[in-house]
Amino acid sequence: MRPAKAVALSAVVGSAMVLGLGGVVADDGGPANGFDTHLSEKPADGYHANDLIGKSVMSTTEDEEVGSISDLVIDQDGSITAVVVGVGGFLGIGEKDVALSWDSVDLAQDADDETVVRVDADEDTLDNAPEYEDAGTF
Repeated sequence: MRPAKAVALSAVVGSAMVLGLGGVVADDGGPANGFDTHLSEKPADGYHANDLIGKSVMSTTEDEEVGSISDLVIDQDGSITAVVVGVGGFLGIGEKDVALSWDSVDLAQDADDETVVRVDADEDTLDNAPEYEDAGTF
């Protein structure tokens, strides 16, 4: 390496290291380990994705099972925007996925403290809804 390039490279790397240390040296009052938010347990009113995926979805209009949750759609902010429900078919054959707005889903606890998922749609409505296709972009 030529001496001029070596000096320039040293200047850039050295400056970057010094500037990078500014964040380590300065005390902004935040936690030293870099974790400013964490949970030690699930909030009382919270759910794990595992609590919902696979759960039966009931219709509020017909009080019948209309499908089961197969996935959750989460936006860039980390909020659930939709729930993907597998509808129709028999034993998974002929089933299609339909995405329902998270705002249209009602979660409640039954007498046995089990989570009940309800939507304001019947089986025919969901069977005729457009199929959700995962674009696979992430």
